[in-house]
Order: sequence, then C-alpha cells, then structure tokens
Amino acid sequence: MARIHDEELRKLAQTYNTDGKPRLYEILRSEYGIKNPYFVFARMKDKEELGYMPEQDRFSVQPDLSGTDGVFMSIEELCTPVVPQTVKLLTGQPAGSRPEAMEKLIRELIGDRLLELSRYVALDSLSKTMIIDKTSLINDGYQLVTH
Repeated sequence: MARIHDEELRKLAQTYNTDGKPRLYEILRSEYGIKNPYFVFARMKDKEELGYMPEQDRFSVQPDLSGTDGVFMSIEELCTPVVPQTVKLLTGQPAGSRPEAMEKLIRELIGDRLLELSRYVALDSLSKTMIIDKTSLINDGYQLVTH
C-alpha cells in the first residue's frame, strides 16, 4: 500500500469532480493498492485546501499556479507581516558625507518645527494677516507671548 501525498490528493480530487466516486475508488485500488478507499476519501474531505462542498458533492480544487512564474501573489504572501530590514552602517564613511548628513538632519528638524507651527499659525500674504489659534496653543501646553 502506497502513501498518498497532498499533491496526489489534489489530482484525485479533480478526478472525483470529473469522473465520480467509482473512478476514484478504482484508481485508489489499482494504482495505490488500497483495499478500502473510503478512508482516503474521508481524508480528502477533511483537507481544507481541497474544499469539499457536501451540497454539490464536489471539491473546489484551486488550479496549481506554480507555472505562472510568480506573477501573482497568493493571499498568504499578501497577508504575511512585513519583516523589517536592517540597514548596515558604513564605518569608513568619507569625511565629506558628514556635513551632508548634518544638513539632512537640520532640514528634517526644521520641517518638523514648521509642521508643528502650521497647526496653530496661518499666514495670509495678500492681506498681510497672521491667524493664530490661541485656544489650541494653550490646550497643547504652549504659552503665547507677544511683544
């Protein structure tokens, strides 16, 4: 008696859908040497990936997409959590890159400050007015000082 692997169960489920249970039992007896094929059929019904539908007495076997060269992603690939990648730091950085890194850091810090300010202050250059949301400033813990 031979052991039937999951890939073979997929093919047997397709045979069951097209040719019926008698043909499936015949294949199990002749090719695999199984005397009582009922238990193999019960195993096939229990396999979630074969998707047995008792109402239609069919398996909803999905076609094998391994020959598509990975063009489409499976649901499992789409839903897996993203693994963060680590960035390797170069120890021997040239001296010219430090000022560039400092400039980049300064630009980011200034951008953060401007973003924070834009929550409370609006400038209208046409009418030469500055609108300050004093209530939000005070609620967020800031003090408004004018001079």
